[in-house]
Amino acid sequence: MGSAIVIGGSMAGLLAARVLTDFYETVTVIERDRFPDGPEDRAGVPQARHLHVLLARGHQIIESLFPGLDAELDAAGVPRVELGYDTTIYGRGGWVPRFHSGVYTRSVSRVLLEYAVRCRLLANPRVQFMEGWQVNGLATDADRMRVTGVLAQARGGSREQRTVEADFVVDASGRTSHAPEWLKATGYDAPEETVVNAFLGYATRWYNKAPNFNQFWKDLLIASLPPKNPRGGALWEVEGGRWVVTLAGVNRDYPPTDEAGFMDFARSLPHSAIYDAIRDAEPISDISGYQRTENRLRHYERLARWPQGFAVLGDAVCAFNPVYGQGITTAALQVEALQAALREGAAGDIQKRIARVNQTTWLMATGEDYRYPGTEGPRPGWSTRLMHRYIDRVQVLLCSDTDLAQTFTEVSSLMTPPTALFKPAYAWKVLTFRPQQTA
Repeated sequence: MGSAIVIGGSMAGLLAARVLTDFYETVTVIERDRFPDGPEDRAGVPQARHLHVLLARGHQIIESLFPGLDAELDAAGVPRVELGYDTTIYGRGGWVPRFHSGVYTRSVSRVLLEYAVRCRLLANPRVQFMEGWQVNGLATDADRMRVTGVLAQARGGSREQRTVEADFVVDASGRTSHAPEWLKATGYDAPEETVVNAFLGYATRWYNKAPNFNQFWKDLLIASLPPKNPRGGALWEVEGGRWVVTLAGVNRDYPPTDEAGFMDFARSLPHSAIYDAIRDAEPISDISGYQRTENRLRHYERLARWPQGFAVLGDAVCAFNPVYGQGITTAALQVEALQAALREGAAGDIQKRIARVNQTTWLMATGEDYRYPGTEGPRPGWSTRLMHRYIDRVQVLLCSDTDLAQTFTEVSSLMTPPTALFKPAYAWKVLTFRPQQTA
């Protein structure tokens, strides 16, 4: 059955490793970091201390790859969340009313989710980890038509170098991927890139829930209201009854990382609900900031030549503005595409399939970012501006139309394509809605 290599041990890499065990006898995950012994932060995932969202579709895919993982999360005290009923959103039309959507996910910290998946792979005899090694290039056959492995170097200590051979290599090394340089070094073109940058920054702090706090919701979202108010925030209850609170600002309106500034920023959101919740809560962490949030799409699918036995996925090919919470789920969808291509013997088609997966989430993320005047990138056309007006009305109507709210929940969870919001019954409601009623 041969062997495979996955470059990068984050979520995209771990999910890819699991799929590759169905096709290869040995799968080696090469990771620059040393993994912690438990669900803890590590240097290679600077965003781990911030809020992460596992969308419902991603939850389904991960459970299908690791049956019983959801039960493990339940045993670890991870809240099970029914979107619409256990969550609440304040948006353009005010508060979205509570309703039963039947769409479920887990409100889990990034470190626990990654640790739970990694433990499953550690127990898989086909998977081995090379921790503390970095990949510096691709190894190829004599005519450079096929990737035959990677050039790896130990970090620190001996600085030992070695060639690790494999029949298939997946780069899941994230935003800092060097795949374009590796391709050029082996005689291929680097891909074109599209970058859309709204200059969003966010800051996060963790809390113990305030004593006697009594609200129906487990997760709370205060949406920004572009273009007038670029500020938003979210409060998620995760395992251990802890709250993770992330505040965000667009177009360089970054939330401060000092306590007074953080609280003032929370109070300035379109609604004070997050501020009201945390002002009596116990902080259990420092305030951490993050500002590397540009959307970056590498168009590997457009290259005229591509080496056999190589694929790129996750943030290494398409990195989103993290504020929309699409990253883990999109990586899971990409891994599904990888799985289908290998099953069908269509390995040469993988990058095109991944590009099709990325298309919807890319348009959703960049479409939102283009609402702000300071966003940089290829200028959107009239269709994007019309879309903004349409979605603005949809968001107001959510507060009075449960059926529309149900569909919106399914679309934002990547369970249903965005075209569902444009079916005739909805389009009639939206287009006949009187603009003067909008908030």
